Amino acid sequence: MQDVVNQITANPLFSLVLALVAFILIFLILKSLFRIALFLVAVFMLYVGYVYFLQEKYPIPEIDPKTVDEWTQKVVDLVPTDFSLNLEDSNFTRPDRKD
Repeated sequence: MQDVVNQITANPLFSLVLALVAFILIFLILKSLFRIALFLVAVFMLYVGYVYFLQEKYPIPEIDPKTVDEWTQKVVDLVPTDFSLNLEDSNFTRPDRKD
């Protein structure tokens, strides 16, 4: 590891290229994070505008806990207990596997 560090510090062109690559990677990551943050701010501002201007006219409906429990039970039956099993992929073009 020390040899790699010595080669990088000894060659200024190699150091410059690595610095540019690191800068580009950091820039791309921050740019995508900025887009995500901007989207979340826009969604939040839409919600605040809805609450401020339209909440009295179009209220958000109340959720019935009984209905949520019923749907939870329906979904729990569909979730596999062992995630390492192969799930059906609805690809009927392949022949069935024989175990």
